[in-house]
Amino acid sequence: MLPFREGFLAVALLSGIGLCCLGVYSYRRWDEPGTAPFAAVAGILGLGAIAGTVAAISQGATVPETVVPQWADIGLVAWSIAMVPWFVFALQYTGRRLEFSWRTIAALSAPIAGIIILLVIRTANVIGMSVVTQIFGTLSLLYMFALVTVGSYLLMRTTYEYGHLSVLQGVCLTLGGIAPLALLNTISTLAGETADVVVFGVYASAFVVPVVGFSLAVLKYGTFESTPATGTLGERAIPRETDDLVFVVDSDDRIIKLNRRAAEELADSPSAPLGESFETLTGRSVSALAAADTVELETPSGRRTFDAQVTAFTDQHDRQLGSLLSLRDVTDRELRKQRLEVLNRVLRHNLRNRIDVIKSNAEAIRAEMGSHHAVTIRNSADQLEELSATARATDRLLSRRPRTSNGDLSDAVRNVIPSDVEPTVTLDLPETAPLVTDWEALDRALESAIRNAIKHARESVGITVEEVPQGFAVRISDDGPGIPDAELDSLDAETETQLQHSTGLDLWQLKWAVTKANGNLSFETGDGTTVRITIPDQNT
Repeated sequence: MLPFREGFLAVALLSGIGLCCLGVYSYRRWDEPGTAPFAAVAGILGLGAIAGTVAAISQGATVPETVVPQWADIGLVAWSIAMVPWFVFALQYTGRRLEFSWRTIAALSAPIAGIIILLVIRTANVIGMSVVTQIFGTLSLLYMFALVTVGSYLLMRTTYEYGHLSVLQGVCLTLGGIAPLALLNTISTLAGETADVVVFGVYASAFVVPVVGFSLAVLKYGTFESTPATGTLGERAIPRETDDLVFVVDSDDRIIKLNRRAAEELADSPSAPLGESFETLTGRSVSALAAADTVELETPSGRRTFDAQVTAFTDQHDRQLGSLLSLRDVTDRELRKQRLEVLNRVLRHNLRNRIDVIKSNAEAIRAEMGSHHAVTIRNSADQLEELSATARATDRLLSRRPRTSNGDLSDAVRNVIPSDVEPTVTLDLPETAPLVTDWEALDRALESAIRNAIKHARESVGITVEEVPQGFAVRISDDGPGIPDAELDSLDAETETQLQHSTGLDLWQLKWAVTKANGNLSFETGDGTTVRITIPDQNT
């Protein structure tokens, strides 16, 4: 049996060396949250394996019959020490906490003294030791077990919740942390009860499992290639850095937590409103907040308008535990909306009246004098009236909520083409092209594109509908002079400027209508103009 004992000890020694090398490699290779404490865990376990194995060899590789061998206790001491950086690693790696002072580390490490005392008692087989001392040692062992349990839970939960991590990564890390304790502790049961070779096999396994588990987690599953701490810290930064007022309330609408912005706008300090009713603080109940589109609240900046979002959260039994409240300041948006509504009403009413006056006077001038200037005035008034109607229709289209329904794209194209078309219109349409989309927006886009093609074409217009992945594409080509570059530049710049401006609203109406239908718009102007509208099927 001697060769087997020596073989197992050689395996334990190589495992210890492997753990030390893995710790050094990780520390030098990466600088991600948790790298340093992980390197410490691997290094401490590795040194414990080496020290215990050397002790076993120096004692002649024998197993005492009455007490746990000292070389096994050396491994347990190493494991106990390693569990402090293990706990720190779990917190840093998962993003729960990144900064640890030396005082905190010292406080976490204090119970290790109890473990050492307990192992001394067991090794020396001291019967007369104080019961209090033994209890202290046992509690210390339970404390270390709690550290490894909490750390393992955090790692398993995080690798399960984050899609870019493998659950096997969490399993490998967890086994590497728990296996030394479980296996080394069984030696106390096996000593004197089974063959020595079994004891040495268990001892070697106590270090083989962590070196294999840690190596797989780091080298195969990329533990430090993409750490979940980024996601955890990002989730915390959302309510902290956002300009929204964020509250967490319990099922009785008491404020449990609020972000810095909410404290600045509605409270004297971040802690002042904790435990207070949300309605007491804001004058609005949570139910009223959920039912309202916007609410007005008094703030240090004056009375402001907020867009309220209320999201309830529940436990595993679907019992509501509370709600997340988000208040976004939309005062400027609401003022802009009111301003546009007022200007739209005034312009629509006054513009129509003034156009009627201009047209009637132009008719009178033409009837009396027959001047061609009257015709010019009348044509300009008609164009202005058409522009006004287009603006009103576009505003109505963009201001309403999206509404999807079933329809047929081929029929929609046929319905847009006027009956008295002068240029030749060639159609290449499938018999049916069923589509679920915002048909009011799509009809407006088709009408704008097709009528403009017919208006500017010299001899022919070609319209093609073809099926594309997840939808359809409409190609409208004409042999006209092509859209001026200045107008396309305005669309590309997504704004009107003094140097870049279009001559009307037709292209903007087309662009906005296609966007409203969640489609894409493109132009080709090499020879005439080709407009391509791609519309996704919103039923897929």
